Amino acid sequence: MEKKNHILVLKKFRYFLCTVLCIAMGALLTSCSEDDEGPDCSLQGTNLSVSDISGNWNATTANFGLDVTGPVQEIDVVAEGGSVTLSIQSGGRFTLSISEPGEPSDNSSGSLCFDEDLLIVNFDEDGPDEYEFFAIQFNSGSNTLTIEGPTTFDFDGDGQQEPARVLLVLTRS
Repeated sequence: MEKKNHILVLKKFRYFLCTVLCIAMGALLTSCSEDDEGPDCSLQGTNLSVSDISGNWNATTANFGLDVTGPVQEIDVVAEGGSVTLSIQSGGRFTLSISEPGEPSDNSSGSLCFDEDLLIVNFDEDGPDEYEFFAIQFNSGSNTLTIEGPTTFDFDGDGQQEPARVLLVLTRS
């Protein structure tokens, strides 16, 4: 596997969930006025709350796929021997770590909340009014958290990020 620049992946990780994002953005745009400073952000969503998903999570799948027409190109960081961990506090703070074998871990932190069914993320390295929207599913029976959507990823190791899709499947540790 070619070396990937996971620092860029981590920074771009926040661009998850293209399909859901398109639907969500349409809903948000129709409900927002120019006076709105950001999304309605609550620790309680329509069906999930931050307390439901708080804890430490380990990815069993961290699949990044090229999001363009043409040949399918995919990388699963976990299947390649790497790891992805996510720690969520009950107040909405989180830490995300992505590591590839032989590479240092790339860490990011921030805060998260819900706007109805969407997970809203504000990364610390971004401005306070910069939000990313993610689709999220939690199966309490299997203790599995699934996050997917649009991101970018350097598939060919040239330092340039290509449009991508990501699928994270995590289990609580």
